[in-house]
Amino acid sequence: MSDRTEAHVDLLEAIVDALDLPLPSIEAADERLYYRLLERRALAVRIIIESNRAVTRDPRLAANAIRTRTAEEPVTYTPNEFEKNGEVR
Repeated sequence: MSDRTEAHVDLLEAIVDALDLPLPSIEAADERLYYRLLERRALAVRIIIESNRAVTRDPRLAANAIRTRTAEEPVTYTPNEFEKNGEVR
């Protein structure tokens, strides 16, 4: 795989990691926090990608920026816990 291809794969992984949030518990407050976090992360990804496309076009920079932004906004709600058979705990 070329360096450029690896950089784009890294960027895609950063995007997936930023948007792949654990499902919230069934509590209304947790659901609100989940959707707010998802919206903020999606907006951050969009802004970073747009800025990168307009300025540097370096996927490594965009991937690093997405990871930094994701680390700044961790999951603060209670994730839903599933048992092996698929039922909620």
